Amino acid sequence: MSANKPQPRIAPLAVRPRKDRAQPKGLPVINLSFNELPFAPVGTVQKVIETVAKQAQNYGDPGCVALRTKLAEIYRLNPDQLICGNGSEELLDIIGRAFLAAGDECLISEFGYIQFPIVSNRVGATLVKAPEQNYVTDVDALLDNISERTKLIFLANPNNPTGSFLQTREVQRLAQSIPSSVVLVIDTAYGEFVDAKVNGENTQAMHELVTQHENVIVTQTFSKAFGIAGLRAGWCHVPTWMLPLLNTVRAMGPVNAIAQAAATAVLDEIELIDQRITSIVSERNRLVDSLQQMPFEVIATRANFIMCSPMQKNAQSDQQGLNREGYSELLADYLFDNTGIVVNLAREAGLERFIRFSISTAETNDRLIDCISDFCQQ
Repeated sequence: MSANKPQPRIAPLAVRPRKDRAQPKGLPVINLSFNELPFAPVGTVQKVIETVAKQAQNYGDPGCVALRTKLAEIYRLNPDQLICGNGSEELLDIIGRAFLAAGDECLISEFGYIQFPIVSNRVGATLVKAPEQNYVTDVDALLDNISERTKLIFLANPNNPTGSFLQTREVQRLAQSIPSSVVLVIDTAYGEFVDAKVNGENTQAMHELVTQHENVIVTQTFSKAFGIAGLRAGWCHVPTWMLPLLNTVRAMGPVNAIAQAAATAVLDEIELIDQRITSIVSERNRLVDSLQQMPFEVIATRANFIMCSPMQKNAQSDQQGLNREGYSELLADYLFDNTGIVVNLAREAGLERFIRFSISTAETNDRLIDCISDFCQQ
């Protein structure tokens, strides 16, 4: 960049570009790369969306009072300790701006959620990565990497992109062992898929940490288990003393009216949501079993997606002299060309040989596995 142009405060993060192209056979495109649910919003939610859309000239409630009240009822929390946001991503950004500055250190696990480096980069903080053990967060490694400059620890559990899960007792140990001056943020975007229900034992245990410690925050989202990703609604549970600070940093009206209404309505459908979560977990287990019967490296997952890597090359890849990374790209292209299914090529350094895909319906999952099997047998 020349000297006579504006000089940015931070450097852009390097990411692997995605390839966008037409489906060669004219098949419907099924995108399994975003960890979304395959189910449409329940009927009552759709009706609420239609009703509120007719009043789109009005702002949503800046305080999200109805939504926070309903969340408090479902999760048995104090509504005055809840903050809602435009997806949990916005809340992570707010937390980063509140507690990080240039020169501070933000500590994450080696393959932590890509949003964590983005948040750190935005404020000019130094990102520190602690090594993992078999793609699982290592609490001792995190503790060993805490310094006087550490201000914030981000932990996604289950993790994205790996799907790995840190046992509840280990998260509790981390919260008990860090200095009181360091804020621990536990992102539980995929937490419902651990216990196969909305408010399971692990979820409750994470929220108990907020009530037990003055430096723990738990974030959750409506984008995954609740299936309204396109509306962007999330929330976090924070110690009381943080409320004025985070409310000062956040936007005036972060959750739009339609998203607030839909999120509140979907909380009235917990039984159906739990049924859908159970279905996803069942399909997840079936897919893992199928992949493990093939020449695949499969990372143990407790989320609604699977990260895996083919290990045995086929004739085409041998002819092209491809490594594991290239072989995964070849598989991703083969899936798209023959089924219209889009999978995610892992972009994080050290995970380039992996693909990741969200769990879908049994029919789509069957097509995925059959196509992968065909590819491996070529």
